[in-house]
Amino acid sequence: MEDVPVLQSIFQSKTALWEAHSTQWNIMLIQNETIGQSSGLHFMFLFFKICGEWADQSFLKKCHHYLPSKKKIMLAISQLFIIIFLYASMYGILGKDALPESEIFALLLLYVLAHIGGKLASIVKLPPLIGMLIIGFLFRNLPFIPYYRNISNQWATTLRSAAFVIILLKAGLGLDAEKLKALKRIVFQLAFFPCIIETIVSGISSHFLLGLPWTWAIMFGFVLSAVSPAVVVPGLLNLQERSFGVKKGIPTLVIAAASMDDILAITGFSVMLGASLTGDHLGYALLNGIWEPTAGLICGILFGFIFRFFPSSENSSSTLLLYHITMLCLGGFTGMFVSKTIGIAGAGPMSCLVMAFVASLGWKKDVQHLEGIQKIIGVMWNLLQPFLFSLIGAEVLLQNLQSNLDNTILALLLGFVFRIITATIASFGGDFNLKEKVFIAVAWFPKATVQAAVGPQPLDYVLTYDKGEELENHAQRLIFYLCSL
Repeated sequence: MEDVPVLQSIFQSKTALWEAHSTQWNIMLIQNETIGQSSGLHFMFLFFKICGEWADQSFLKKCHHYLPSKKKIMLAISQLFIIIFLYASMYGILGKDALPESEIFALLLLYVLAHIGGKLASIVKLPPLIGMLIIGFLFRNLPFIPYYRNISNQWATTLRSAAFVIILLKAGLGLDAEKLKALKRIVFQLAFFPCIIETIVSGISSHFLLGLPWTWAIMFGFVLSAVSPAVVVPGLLNLQERSFGVKKGIPTLVIAAASMDDILAITGFSVMLGASLTGDHLGYALLNGIWEPTAGLICGILFGFIFRFFPSSENSSSTLLLYHITMLCLGGFTGMFVSKTIGIAGAGPMSCLVMAFVASLGWKKDVQHLEGIQKIIGVMWNLLQPFLFSLIGAEVLLQNLQSNLDNTILALLLGFVFRIITATIASFGGDFNLKEKVFIAVAWFPKATVQAAVGPQPLDYVLTYDKGEELENHAQRLIFYLCSL
């Protein structure tokens, strides 16, 4: 009874009252023929009866579907207390640096609003990330919300990257080694062919429709072709937890191929970035693009093996859980942030994914231990995802969406259509039925995190090294086209 919505008791009491009225009117109709002949009283009797039945059978069921349960209401109140105490603690520590004009206040406000937006989206059966993206867009563009200007680019980038690390770790822990081995050929097909085809189609269409130079057009194609793990992975893991497609390894297939797709797309982007902006020879840029994910693969395997054997299994289960989660998260943050600092940013995502996967091969000997790690990483993802998606939504400026939008959308759609067709064809040979092939192809559609992460890099490079007005214009147009997503 605790999980029944609070308002249901009110509707039930009203229904009981209407039934009592109906009984009284029925007795009067039997005892008094004159009253029974009165059309007005007869209509009232029918009205009470119909209202009672309607409230009990139709409206009440709909309300039960949408109204929060007592458990959820109490949880929301608990979260409210946590937010109040968190802000009060920060104010007590930082003083004026935590007031409304501060960066901490702006980030906390954005986080709370994004969390609420995700819950509202869930109520209407939409993915929470949609609500979070909308909140981020509104937080940046509504004139009466002046707080976004207080958020520095460094903190926005850091929080997005931290959330990206957690979702990659979650994805690596969720990979099924046996299914991955059985589907390795299809993983390669899905990772390679749709990405290349979309890059070519988007590059050609953006050159002729949007007027980008060829090197910038191909760079745009590589950025656009990257699948968003932050969108794909949570949905696939949710299906995996509900045992959808697990027998044929569909979640593992899509997650693994999406990760390889991103590596290919980021490598291609890095090559074209070097050729377009740094003046590097195309061959040198290509070698550098291959080296980065290879370095990430090596580091991921190395740290994954270390985590499997340390600390000793003689320690208590709670101690092992604490150390494994701590080492896994810090190892992921190290791979992501250090790789950026030393100039091999493409190594970070690969190291996170491979490290979690290799470590899980040893941890899965104790199923309960691995499930405990997955649950805690899942909680961390739930805590960080409002930052990720709201800050991505905040990258879109309203004024940037008001010029050349029609050609931009056409160029995007051309790439999407060819990608879906190619992905459907690439899934042949995996013993999938038609519905599963279409699902795999559509799962290749989401774009968000990779575009938000790498899209601004050309502009940052141009501004940092003062490459001139022409290149700055190309970089700004590239960001606008990606914002149209």
